[in-house]
Amino acid sequence: MKNVIFICTALMICCFWSSCVPDNSNQITDINISMSDPELQKIIDLQDKQDIKGLYQYFRHKNPAYRYQAITAFSSIKGAENNDSLIIMLKDPVLQVRSAAAYAIGQTADPKITDRLISFFRGKDTLEINNLFNANILESVGKTGTLSDLKALATVKTYRSTDTLLLLGQARAIFRMALRSITCEEGTSRMVDLLYTDAVPKDIKILAAQYLARAKDINLSTSKVRLTDIFSKERNPDIRMAIATAFGKTKDPELLPSLKTAMIAETDYRVKCNIMRALGNFPYADIKDIVISHLKNENLHIASTAASILTTNGFIEDVPLYASYDTISIPWQVRAKMNGAVLANTALYFTKSKVAFSERIQKNIKNEASLYGKAAYIDALSKDPYNYALLAQIYSTEKDQIVKIATLEGIGNILKSPLFFKAFGNGFGKVKAEMLNTLATAVSSGDAGQIAVASSILRESTLQWKEWLKDLTFMKDALAKLKLPQEIEAYNELKSCIAYMEGQEFKPEKVGYNHPIDWTILQGVGDSSIAAIKTTQGLIRIQLDKNTAPATVANFVKLINEKFYNGKVFHRVVPNFVIQTGCPRGDGYGSMDYTIRSELPQTYFKSEGFAGMASAGNHTESTQWFITHSATPHLDGNYTIFGRVIEGMDVVHKIQQGDKITEIIFVK
Repeated sequence: MKNVIFICTALMICCFWSSCVPDNSNQITDINISMSDPELQKIIDLQDKQDIKGLYQYFRHKNPAYRYQAITAFSSIKGAENNDSLIIMLKDPVLQVRSAAAYAIGQTADPKITDRLISFFRGKDTLEINNLFNANILESVGKTGTLSDLKALATVKTYRSTDTLLLLGQARAIFRMALRSITCEEGTSRMVDLLYTDAVPKDIKILAAQYLARAKDINLSTSKVRLTDIFSKERNPDIRMAIATAFGKTKDPELLPSLKTAMIAETDYRVKCNIMRALGNFPYADIKDIVISHLKNENLHIASTAASILTTNGFIEDVPLYASYDTISIPWQVRAKMNGAVLANTALYFTKSKVAFSERIQKNIKNEASLYGKAAYIDALSKDPYNYALLAQIYSTEKDQIVKIATLEGIGNILKSPLFFKAFGNGFGKVKAEMLNTLATAVSSGDAGQIAVASSILRESTLQWKEWLKDLTFMKDALAKLKLPQEIEAYNELKSCIAYMEGQEFKPEKVGYNHPIDWTILQGVGDSSIAAIKTTQGLIRIQLDKNTAPATVANFVKLINEKFYNGKVFHRVVPNFVIQTGCPRGDGYGSMDYTIRSELPQTYFKSEGFAGMASAGNHTESTQWFITHSATPHLDGNYTIFGRVIEGMDVVHKIQQGDKITEIIFVK
């Protein structure tokens, strides 16, 4: 029956109007969103306070803008308990309002609502006025539905290339299913078809390519010829980089020539990074030359990615070659990973060689000016399990939190290494006990970053800490001392660890309303207001979007006015993903003494340059934010978008870990 509905042959749903839907007489249909409207401000304040009853009052308002804004609030709240009220709004007479309701229902990810959602799909719409609504229904089914729903919607091939909204809804649905580890041959076939059809719009093709890159355990063997053809002809970098990732996942030797050819001809560093990562899935002998040839690439993202491949996929015979990179002048981003490649690929029993090289790495740590460089060299040390005591020593003597946290992460790497038991044999228990002492010290340190990292290691089920830790008093004492809301990430990491140890279900702590929106600040923000970000690499200009993220923009501008961001470091840089900044600690575990709400209307990270808020879960945002290197649709619906780069993307692509914001100027 669902399949029949999706291919638009179902009987039209009779649109009766219940008493919960506004009176249609003298109906207003235009939706005008203005943040200067006091009534809209009230609605957004209700969203900020999570005042569900207050928001419900606007569901019957005659002004569709107020209904729309109230319904959109539930896209951020994500409460399945609100779906009975939202489902009624699928009958709203205004298209944008009922479309917003369909999207909000999907945001709850409630599997119990799927059949009711599908029943509202409006088939036989000869005027196509409901395509936006139908597309949102499809996308929401992707967030709530089951495998049978996926097969039903994936087999619909009657949408024309001009039915762009329906195709987009279908693609988003299949993609969202894949993010939930729900895939089928029909879904994969449909996404390949969309990629291969010239008339399909770019946004849809990007989603299809992202599906191939991110979906787990899909079979591309029957699509190799078509995908190779697309890869050779397609010029859009977002599509090419995703296809490259998909090729790598297959580990199919027949696709390796295409990757090698593309690596030579490619000019976009982002695509080259993804090709490099894809090459890492193939036999070392087949990729060695091309990987090593890029270790000195002028683009640091490419060079460091190449070094990463050798760390994880290197070969013992080439260890002397890897070691030689410690004798030449190269950036720490590459040198540290090549140091790691030496230890990772040296035979376990070559202890003298590894001890000698570990001493060289220690010198690199001592001589390195960048704290992030020191952390990278510590990561290199962790590639040898025998360095566990050295890491513990560095942890106990080092004062900077960035370096201390790196040592804890290194200890975690050693514990999870497949060589751990082989290295220590029957003595592994003594070694593990020593490492446990360091982790317990970190939990009791009172430092949020240390607590978060140590808790995640202790919660790792494969390490079987339950038998080692019977008295959790030290954990509970540490939990009680953490400050909320600013240390919510560490709090929930530790709380999750305690729940695991006690065999209890983990329920994350929810942050209450603690930071009202400052509407006076927002009054000074226009539709074309700019944040001009001066960095050590150059200027980035971001246009702020106060209409979709008013609370976030108000907070961002307030922090700019207070010069909070001056001197802040880009503490996280992931090639071809994001650059992230705004942490007062510089390690990703810092914030102000308040949080703001997530604002998740129907907006999408559909290309490079979107500015989003970093978070540790819904409604935990504060000061940290990021800019995307490329399309990142897996972030859609979970991370607040508050602006977009309009100038300086070349600077964004140059930023490396440790670069700084010198100043942000707010331009009205």
